Amino acid sequence: MNEKETFELIKKSVLSIQERKTKPIRIAINGIEGTGKTVFADKLTEFLIEKGIKAIQVSIDGFHFNKAHRYKQGRDSAKGYYEDSYDEVGFIEKVLLPSQEENPKITIASHDLNTDKYLNLEPVEITNNTIIITDGAYLFKPNYREHWDLKIYLKTDFQTALVRGMNRDAELLGGEKAAREKFDNRYHKASKIYIHENKPEEQADIIIDNTEFEDLKVVKNTFIQIS
Repeated sequence: MNEKETFELIKKSVLSIQERKTKPIRIAINGIEGTGKTVFADKLTEFLIEKGIKAIQVSIDGFHFNKAHRYKQGRDSAKGYYEDSYDEVGFIEKVLLPSQEENPKITIASHDLNTDKYLNLEPVEITNNTIIITDGAYLFKPNYREHWDLKIYLKTDFQTALVRGMNRDAELLGGEKAAREKFDNRYHKASKIYIHENKPEEQADIIIDNTEFEDLKVVKNTFIQIS
């Protein structure tokens, strides 16, 4: 299945939810580090907009804690990455809950990774038919789950994700060796903790095998029957 066909299928799922819901739909794009969540979310947002559907991407990366908080268990701690990276409560209170109010609104971000500074942005109003798309590694944790209207899991093996992550982060982290060590010791160990505790494939409404970008495979969809 190519990318366009996959996005068409997701669009049908979105439209089926809109038949029974009058407030903004909240979509989670989940998967292990290096799967391609952000790129997938970017392209899905663009696709829906091109189809005349109002959509906005709000990445969990805009809701990091600062370095002092993120690294309090150690810079290479997988447990620390899993537990301390993101302001989960803040994201729920600034995005997921206010998007469902009588006059829906969201805050785009609360932290700037480049400057490591907290932000104090004013909420922006959105319409009731807006689709909110969020990508993140731990979005199926219990505190998030009840707030999502559609949970999408991108399934990729760890080796493929490692190669993608190294290609993406080598320059940022000081070379391929440093990037590999970061994924081995922190990111992917944290992903394994997350998978063990939350079983994201069981939580997902849609599972997409994202191993080959040019040959996506939808292996689970609770909204549209797969033939």
